[in-house]
Amino acid sequence: MQLALAIAVGLLPLLASLAAARRWRLAREIPPLRLLLVVSSTLALAWLCEFAELGLWAWTGLSIVAGPGKESEALLAMFLFAAPLEEGAKVLGVWPFYRARRLIDVRHALVFSALAGVGFAAGKASAVVLLNEASNVALVRALCCIVPHVISAVLWGATLGVRASTSRFALAWTLATLLRGGFDHIVFGRGPGVMILCVPLLLSMLGLAYAFARRSAAQQAAHTPVVGARSRRSRSSGLWSEPPSVRQIWRSLQHERQPLMVQWIGLGMLVTAGVGLCALALALYAGHAIGLDFAAADEADVRSNGPLLFLALAVGSAFPIAGYLVARASGTRSVLEPALGAALAVFGGVLFLSLTTPIAAIFALALAPIAFVLASGGAWFGIAR
Repeated sequence: MQLALAIAVGLLPLLASLAAARRWRLAREIPPLRLLLVVSSTLALAWLCEFAELGLWAWTGLSIVAGPGKESEALLAMFLFAAPLEEGAKVLGVWPFYRARRLIDVRHALVFSALAGVGFAAGKASAVVLLNEASNVALVRALCCIVPHVISAVLWGATLGVRASTSRFALAWTLATLLRGGFDHIVFGRGPGVMILCVPLLLSMLGLAYAFARRSAAQQAAHTPVVGARSRRSRSSGLWSEPPSVRQIWRSLQHERQPLMVQWIGLGMLVTAGVGLCALALALYAGHAIGLDFAAADEADVRSNGPLLFLALAVGSAFPIAGYLVARASGTRSVLEPALGAALAVFGGVLFLSLTTPIAAIFALALAPIAFVLASGGAWFGIAR
């Protein structure tokens, strides 16, 4: 029964990718044998990585599970070994085609990297189900790890197209490893009661993957010869229609001659912290009014996800409000000051909570990428134009 369930979970991403390939015209332009080699090799590498991790944990006594007093060991095991090993294995499945110049443009690179993530996710999910005790928690963890593996592969895979830059690939790969490592730490290293905390990290990975893909597509369009530009555009108009780069978008939100107002970064940190505390207090009051028991929250209890989601929504709403207030008060033409103020507020909260309540620090870290984006969005509506 467990073997059949592992096979079914492993087939899920493969069947989903097959259905997507039939709808995506580009996949039919690539020889099927190459795509099959990418999927099969990364699937096998996923199983090898799983056995390598189990062997290392048995040899060293480490574990990715954050038991009592072992939070630091679990973080070291995840970020220094498990996450880099798994992300590197996916790169290994794509790298021969990159070296052989088979990734002729950004679209081909996205297809190859996405299929590398699909193959690795299939192997990882099936291994999680088969090598662990049969339980609903193991099944949920196996299903949760599928999408992040695909997104993280797309994040660095977008940099492997035409005119690939080693520095951009290194940055993208590092970001993918850190974010997916944090995701896996919440899903595999913590109890099922805090799995909801992985949602902000998943959204951050998705946003970064989209940003890197758009940036790479814009660079490719900039280097496309004028003679073939029309035919090039016609083939890719369904995917990329004159996409602006992330740097162009960022520059459009700033005033070139206005210096950075450091004092408003500090004030923005205080305003964000104040609004966040007010939102948290209101959430606690409203939660007690409707009968939520925050004191009963426990990592091992899946019912803890409800109160945590309620608090996350309340605290998350504070960042766009604080960003708007700081932007309006400062009269800035940039979203940078409110966003940096929000980042400093989150960083200070993480430092404080890491000394008192480690699980709350994990909560703050999971919220940090979304907080930066929300503060920037709120400041956008408040900047002087």
